[in-house]
Amino acid sequence: MDSSVFKDLSQSEFMDFGPALIAQLGKLQGQFIRGDDVLLPLCRVLADSSGAESVMILSRRLLACDEMPADVTCWCRDSMRYITLWRQVKDWPLLDGQRGAHLWQRFVVWPIEGLDVNIFFYRPVKGWLSFLTSYQTFIADSISGMLQQQSLDWQQSRNAQIIKSIDTQMYQSIVSNSEDMIVVASRQKGMAPVIMYANAAATAISQYPRSQLIGKSIELFFGDQDDKAQELLEAIELRLEFTGELVCSTATGEKVILHTHLIALNEQYEDGSLFTLVGRDITEQKLMQNTMARTQKMQAMGQLVGGVAHDFNNILGVLKGNLELMELKGKDDTIARYLATALKACQRGTDLTRRLLQFSRQEQFSAQPLQVNEVLLGLEELLEKSLTTQVSLNILPQASMRDICVDRGDLEDALINLVLNAKDAMHGEGQITIATGEQYLSGYLPGVGNTVSTDNRDYVWISVIDQGRGIADHLLDKIFEPFFTTKDKSKGTGLGLSMVYGFVKRSNGYMSIMHTGAEGTEIRLWFPAIKPVERQSERHHKPLEYPKVARPIRVLIVDDEPDLLEVLCDHCQMMGMEVLAYTDPLLVREQFSGGIDNIDLIISDLLMPGGINGYELVTDLSRHTAIPVLLISGYVGDVGISSREDLPFKVLQKPFDISAFVRGLEEIGIEFVQGELR
Repeated sequence: MDSSVFKDLSQSEFMDFGPALIAQLGKLQGQFIRGDDVLLPLCRVLADSSGAESVMILSRRLLACDEMPADVTCWCRDSMRYITLWRQVKDWPLLDGQRGAHLWQRFVVWPIEGLDVNIFFYRPVKGWLSFLTSYQTFIADSISGMLQQQSLDWQQSRNAQIIKSIDTQMYQSIVSNSEDMIVVASRQKGMAPVIMYANAAATAISQYPRSQLIGKSIELFFGDQDDKAQELLEAIELRLEFTGELVCSTATGEKVILHTHLIALNEQYEDGSLFTLVGRDITEQKLMQNTMARTQKMQAMGQLVGGVAHDFNNILGVLKGNLELMELKGKDDTIARYLATALKACQRGTDLTRRLLQFSRQEQFSAQPLQVNEVLLGLEELLEKSLTTQVSLNILPQASMRDICVDRGDLEDALINLVLNAKDAMHGEGQITIATGEQYLSGYLPGVGNTVSTDNRDYVWISVIDQGRGIADHLLDKIFEPFFTTKDKSKGTGLGLSMVYGFVKRSNGYMSIMHTGAEGTEIRLWFPAIKPVERQSERHHKPLEYPKVARPIRVLIVDDEPDLLEVLCDHCQMMGMEVLAYTDPLLVREQFSGGIDNIDLIISDLLMPGGINGYELVTDLSRHTAIPVLLISGYVGDVGISSREDLPFKVLQKPFDISAFVRGLEEIGIEFVQGELR
């Protein structure tokens, strides 16, 4: 290529067209020299450079044909455009003296000087005609050899004669389905079926150049298959139709799932039978189906786990309540030790159900202040169990860090995702390091190739560092995109990092690649630092005595679980309240339909059978009378409310201890005069 022309293009008004086009034409010339068929790729390059919806290369003598001849080379962004494009192109007027590129209808038409060839650009971008007018001689010199190949390929190849003899309707069908892999093959008796024609989609899907497909056996695609491939070969031998899903082996060793349809043709070639094999790449579709099936399975498991956890919360509530009642009433120190041990076991059960509800996503999440190091230490055992024995985990927390405000469950999911990605990057062997720290950021975000401006402030960061082979430079801009993955199609959906990125953005943070290369990759999450929040210590104090209500209170308690209802009644009675207890919410609504003037407090379970839940019940009862309400539940999703914060009533999380029960009552206005439980 003339370097002066390249320099001229780079500095001209056409720099958006020129440099990229010259580079692509250089690649095509190299492929052409190697003997590859480059006409269709040339169409694609010209379409990409011009922004045209379609590009067609043809000999002018073919414009007299009523139907699109097989000798035409065409590429369309929309496969439906093939159907109408020829009817428009064939009407181009053969004007005497018409030389050079010109505008005609919605086309830019370029008659190549010295060749009987036209190139039609359908709806190119503005400025393309001016570009062609200025540089058509240079570009024509670059592609003239490729265009001359068109005549040789279609006139001298015996495979072209087969295609020309195929019924016009069949050819139109092939063209209109050009995004599918189309292979025409011949089979002579006692011989393996041989590929006579393969369209551009066949080369794209199989990743074999057309020159390596023509003349090869069809078994190149399906040779190492199971019974399904044998069915296909038997159908070819018996001239039967075949439809089914097959796995195609590509030139790079990848596996592509094809929905294939075999059509036996009436034409013969050298005493051999002809057939067409149409294959549609459904790899991503199958992957999405499998992903959806797994998602539905996880949703079903989540619902099951959520239901079990909810019932388990009720059991824990009964157990915990009775143990605390025994602790309050008992005076024996030995029994007190036993009770303390039992209460600790209840707390472990409470933590377990919380994690189960997190898994089922029936526990609502919201951002809250937390310590990153505490989250890491809590996850350490789970992370280690997620790794193989050949992968070690090293956690390096910085001491005395400030808090961040994020959703704890989402942060845990993000860290698990990053660690599993790191394990895959190392092919199951090496060390993964998780480090934390603080840093003041101003200007651009630290990391590889970052142009993101940050807010000027302090940030808490978490780094996950692997010992893998790194990320290729040309992939760095894509790794946070949904569905992008460098893993085998059977090992990932490409959603993990994009979900982590989405969580970080929701948390007003940043995500960056600090370094990547042969020694490994470091991915860092940045979150705005906030002042430490004082946390209540998780100590268990034996209560001195029950607090007593400051005035007479008549409480209505509704819970469909009789044992839990009994515990609530005991608590309230020991606080000096008069109790009305019910297990049926419908009966409560019926008996108090006239009003609740004689009720001072309502305590109700949130989720109850019988056609009405606790939220609907207390809303109905308190419609005309302002009254303190305390709802009790494990989660709120099944009542049509997205989170507890959206409820107009105080919600106490099951299972709870007596101290939490008293604090909940105080928050809704119940006053106490004596006793200490807090």
